[in-house]
Amino acid sequence: MPLDTHVVLAQGFVEQLWLPADYWDLSIPVYLFLAVVAGGGFLAGATAQLVRWRRDTQPGAIESDIARWGFLVAVLGAAGAGLAVLSHLAVIYRALLFPIYLTNFSSWITIGTWILVVLSVIAIVCLLLSLFGTEAAADDGASLFPRAIVAKLGLLELLDGLVDRVRPPRVVIVGLYVIGSLLAVATIYTGFELAIVETVPLWNMPVVVPLAFLFSGLAAGVGLTVALTVFFEREVDPVVGGYTLATGVLSGLSLVTVWYGWTEIATSDAPAAAASQVALTETNLAVGAWLVVVALAVALVVGLVVGVAALTGRGSADLERVAVPALVGSFGLLVLGGLALRIVMLLAAQQDPVVVLG
Repeated sequence: MPLDTHVVLAQGFVEQLWLPADYWDLSIPVYLFLAVVAGGGFLAGATAQLVRWRRDTQPGAIESDIARWGFLVAVLGAAGAGLAVLSHLAVIYRALLFPIYLTNFSSWITIGTWILVVLSVIAIVCLLLSLFGTEAAADDGASLFPRAIVAKLGLLELLDGLVDRVRPPRVVIVGLYVIGSLLAVATIYTGFELAIVETVPLWNMPVVVPLAFLFSGLAAGVGLTVALTVFFEREVDPVVGGYTLATGVLSGLSLVTVWYGWTEIATSDAPAAAASQVALTETNLAVGAWLVVVALAVALVVGLVVGVAALTGRGSADLERVAVPALVGSFGLLVLGGLALRIVMLLAAQQDPVVVLG
């Protein structure tokens, strides 16, 4: 409600003036979500490649497919996050020239931009190294589909040779994996971008919001990598089981964190917190809130059951038959739930009112 400066308040009169809600379009939650999904995909890809090297598996091993799908999820996630930000900005060239314009390194916007850009570059390099070269030419799997596209352009032989010539030593590649993995975890910055807003109780939880964004985004990134792998390879072996279990654990951590944040809002005496609680329980946003809970809970159960069964080799024939559709369906729902979490966090936010004394 806007303040009418011509109104004289009686002495001792108190009025709460609610600040108008800011307008949020879909690009902001998409950005906040895909940035962390990219981190989850990179973690899956890097660890799968390290496992492959440690086990010294032959070409065609499932680890190679997980690695390529993971790096692809990282690249597409980072690209989607970047495009979402650009679509929200009025002056796009400032974003493209961010090294010049974003110099305030005490700002999470500046820090986050550098994290996302560097992660994108490393993910692209890792994806190219996994897709092209002599080693990739001897491999197979649906995750190699970009090679078919490049082959139709008549550039496959050239690109294979180029990658072989510039391929760094393995120790350098491992270094890229380590740096990229640290940046993947650093995508927790997306939560801090909201948590620093002290006037919005739904956001101003410096531990809960960043952890909820990190756990749910990483779970979606790893889960999407697993879903793509099992959908095309139709294989749920112990390696896939490990990533499935990790997705379930991350989903469980997300669920616990979201529940704790909800209890904080429900027990808060801030007027804006009460308004956010009403929005999440009595308006259309309640559908989104329940989607978040159901998606995390389903991913938790499916991830734990299928993951443990695959790791121990004790899964029944019936479980093996339903594992692939269960993983694809539940982890696909997890992706929707992760995005819904960001949407409801933005749309249910309410700033604390300004108190005017007469």
